[in-house]
Amino acid sequence: MHSKLLPTAAVVLAFMLAPATQASAATIRIASQGDATSLDPHSHNESFTNYFLANVYEGLVGRDRDFKIAGQLAESWEQVDDKTWIFKLRPGVTFHDGSEFNAEDVVFSFDRALAESSNFKHVLASVDSYRAVDDLTIEIITTAPNPILLNDLLDLMILDKQWAEANGAEEPINLQAEEKSFSATNANGTGPFAISSRAQGEKTELVKYADYWNESGNIDKVVFTPINNASTLVSALLSGEVDLVMPLPLQDIARVESAKGIKVVSSPEARTMYIGMDQWRDQIIESPVEGNPFKDLKVRQAFAHALDAQAIIDRVMQGQATLSTQYVMDKVNGYNPALERLAYDPEKAKALLAEAGYADGMELTMDCSTDRYVNDGQICQAAVSLLARVGVKVNLIAQPKAQFFPKVVAPEFGTSFFLLSWTPSTMDSLNVFQNVLGSRDLDNGRGAWNISGCSVPEADAIVEEAAVTMDADKRRAMLEEAMALMVDDVCLIPLHVQQLVWGAAENIDVVQHPTFEFPLEYYNVN
Repeated sequence: MHSKLLPTAAVVLAFMLAPATQASAATIRIASQGDATSLDPHSHNESFTNYFLANVYEGLVGRDRDFKIAGQLAESWEQVDDKTWIFKLRPGVTFHDGSEFNAEDVVFSFDRALAESSNFKHVLASVDSYRAVDDLTIEIITTAPNPILLNDLLDLMILDKQWAEANGAEEPINLQAEEKSFSATNANGTGPFAISSRAQGEKTELVKYADYWNESGNIDKVVFTPINNASTLVSALLSGEVDLVMPLPLQDIARVESAKGIKVVSSPEARTMYIGMDQWRDQIIESPVEGNPFKDLKVRQAFAHALDAQAIIDRVMQGQATLSTQYVMDKVNGYNPALERLAYDPEKAKALLAEAGYADGMELTMDCSTDRYVNDGQICQAAVSLLARVGVKVNLIAQPKAQFFPKVVAPEFGTSFFLLSWTPSTMDSLNVFQNVLGSRDLDNGRGAWNISGCSVPEADAIVEEAAVTMDADKRRAMLEEAMALMVDDVCLIPLHVQQLVWGAAENIDVVQHPTFEFPLEYYNVN
């Protein structure tokens, strides 16, 4: 085994201060409406947190500048039979504290990702076993052929085993239980940037890792500040206080475009916004309604007919979104082009509610974040108004994501009506089925984000077959069929695919990926 060295304070301090002493040091100041919820890479499977940490931690594979899967900590791999994969690890890689990376860190991280408190068990759902063959070789054996194992591994970041054990971080923190741990506020990865200071909700500073194994841009320091007030966010960009805001408030696009020295950067995002309805409880929560109306398909259809998704795009999203017919965007494998959404029809909605026994309407509570998605609070307010037109009174609980997520993903899923979204990091709809649409089987990592509790066993069976089908065309047809079944069941109400819209100083070259990844190693200051 490679030797491991515990960091000394002097070594760490010297490393952290090194970029500031360079004459050519470039600093970029980034602001966003929310913050990473934790620095623990296995505790909360939330896109922004994942992609923030992807600048600090790495996996066996990752996305390159052109969004193609490329080696990170694995420099090569080979599938030796239908179920067996051999990964050759990159030699000479070190963690930010100077300790050497090797196969025992991979095995430890895989074990950690399967811990009870982990939010990443789905990543290894297809894996039967894994082991270190030697210091720089990992063997992975899947339970059945897995055509997208590399895609699955994109989400699994590698920790230093010795660092985690020395700091009591053998398992991920339980975010829902609001646990505190060293790994939540400290990090030690192999990525292009290291955390130099962290004050959650206030400011996080990252510095370029001088011994990073790969080439990176000319940015030596990144100062990240969450600003959840839209006008303050834009003012900071216009005044030069920050260099990049993501996302840019949609109402300020024209203002930023006309400003000197600032540009708008835009591209499609693989994020589908949806409204979810509790279909598993016998009694919905935070509502005076007796029983659970959402178990009735007619009620779910009524809500879908009541929500004018195009109006939300036009007025709330200011045209910066595309109408959704299903639970993935058109660039994701498994998208079904034949599907249509239930049309906006408030009279039809009223009729369906009456047929279901709710002619006088109903009252319920909706949970919504205010700083996670583009105009999320306004989307929920629009939904409240639209539902009121068909006799549904909605009491809106809108709160920052730091409070929203622990509530809605609590062990008993503390919501019965909510706004959420999903981005399949694999760009394959199997990811959506495993996390959001598949019938809950939490012990085996399926349905961790199926907060609605929807279940279509026929679709589950098709997806299980697709998961082990190596023929790409057959597999795609299976996923499309399963998607149609979920849409017919109104598992969720899809709204739109949002657009990535950022504001940036003209002298900064940025890279946007459709998953919202922001790989800082590809950024440059001109």
